[in-house]
Amino acid sequence: MKHIYFVAETKGAMSSMQLRMIEEAKIHCAHEHFKAISADSVVYDVIDSYAALMDKVMR
Repeated sequence: MKHIYFVAETKGAMSSMQLRMIEEAKIHCAHEHFKAISADSVVYDVIDSYAALMDKVMR
């Protein structure tokens, strides 16, 4: 069985988005957290478009 948990943070267009250091740190911490608790059963990823999200969902 597969579950998808989706958290959205909207910032406008990705082409003009510049992540602040705090945002980069949050992404890094989330990645490390899921890696530590999941034993590869949970995959954490940063998605930058609806198409990329649907690609992950449909796999």
